[in-house]
Amino acid sequence: MSASVLLVHGDDGFGLDTAVRAFAAEIDASDTVEVNAAAAPDGALERAALEAGTMSMFGAHLTVLRQPLKAAGRSTAAAERLLALVRDLVDGSALALLEERPSRDYAKPPALLKRLADAVRELGGRVEEHAAPRRGELRAWITGHAARIGIQIEVRAAHVLAERIGGQIWETDVERGEMTRIADSELRKLATYAGETPITVGDVEALTADTRPASVFAITNAIDRREPAAAAEALRRALAEGQPGLRILASLSGRVSDLIVARDLAARKTPQAEITKRIGRGNANVASRLVDAAKRYRGEELEAMLVGLFEADLAIKSNAMDEEPALVAWLGEFLLARRA
Repeated sequence: MSASVLLVHGDDGFGLDTAVRAFAAEIDASDTVEVNAAAAPDGALERAALEAGTMSMFGAHLTVLRQPLKAAGRSTAAAERLLALVRDLVDGSALALLEERPSRDYAKPPALLKRLADAVRELGGRVEEHAAPRRGELRAWITGHAARIGIQIEVRAAHVLAERIGGQIWETDVERGEMTRIADSELRKLATYAGETPITVGDVEALTADTRPASVFAITNAIDRREPAAAAEALRRALAEGQPGLRILASLSGRVSDLIVARDLAARKTPQAEITKRIGRGNANVASRLVDAAKRYRGEELEAMLVGLFEADLAIKSNAMDEEPALVAWLGEFLLARRA
């Protein structure tokens, strides 16, 4: 007999939960106990170690430790205890480690995650990575998942469903972890409605609400393109989702400031390398995009926009205006009321 251990990580919450359920079925777990370090990090490692050492008379006793890196925190000693939880797992034990990471940090895995993966492999366990579909990938996921669970859906309907969930959003500050879970839920609801016939575009339009996640970057990107309507819609979504108004204002101030500098550097025929260093933070593509965006505005327009943002910031912090009306008023005065 040997210990069974699984590490699943990524930003696809639905995929991670599905992988743990499949692992439980694979090892014939008779019961499962979850320890959620995100909800209660203090003592999570001790509780997980205690549960992992518990044996069951019938089938395996599976311990699931959610967010193990949260349990370790920033403590070197706690990190070693986390690794020891895996290395010292007794024969006959079953342990699943589930680490759901934010989409915005997905490309930067922490060092402890790699050490944890190495420990799992050394014990003969399995490591799985589950990434949420990126821009343009959700439609294919929907059609593939529908086929796996025996649901018929037209390709065009899958495209509309993916779009309504947020599959076409490309901004990097968007959290994608729940998109596949929402897609699964919507597919099952639509299948019940459609009955024996394939799900159509009309079914999706009638039953699926637009739940595209908000993005602060979507607001600044619309400013870059000088698309007032898109900026207004992105702002509406961000505020409705509860994004802090001062955070949005800070992002706008930073972007307008960059556009002012970009316009000035381009007018002085500054070398591209210097522009990249000054406003692109070393990224030539970002610098080029900002220079192109700055050309859509006159210098005095950008300066007025920045002054307007300072005034909005002052109005909010002095309690003269709430965040939402201050931002809406700025957008209305400096973008919606002006022609490109």
